[in-house]
Amino acid sequence: MIKFATLGAGIAAKNDPTITSESAVANYTFLTYEGTLYLIMNIINGDDSYVDDITIPAGEYLRGIDVKSIEGLKLIVDGKHVTYASGKTVADIEEEDILTVGNDGKLAVAESAPGSGVYFTVTKTGIRLTEAAFEVKVCVADATE
Repeated sequence: MIKFATLGAGIAAKNDPTITSESAVANYTFLTYEGTLYLIMNIINGDDSYVDDITIPAGEYLRGIDVKSIEGLKLIVDGKHVTYASGKTVADIEEEDILTVGNDGKLAVAESAPGSGVYFTVTKTGIRLTEAAFEVKVCVADATE
């Protein structure tokens, strides 16, 4: 699960409920759609609301949060939303680590902040959401600066 850590972030976030995908999309993953990076956060109701790692079928509408719209705000991220280097786990994530979005829609530890686009800085470790988790601040690098 990925949640807003900053109070009011859900109100500040730009939500595009018209996004669709040609393939199934796991909830709480990142997706680039028409050049914009979105965090997919569908609200699941009924019996499926308790299913871990729910997948939204291809062609269905996705609730996409424009990640740039929450620049400077914080998210809490479960460790399962990270693709780790060989032999690494959530326990290896440290404060000040830089995370970027990989091709698989998950976060990955980067050597340094990118020159442009969205990235995340780890601000707190050793917390729990539905499992071991950490807090990140949403950052946006502008190549024109």
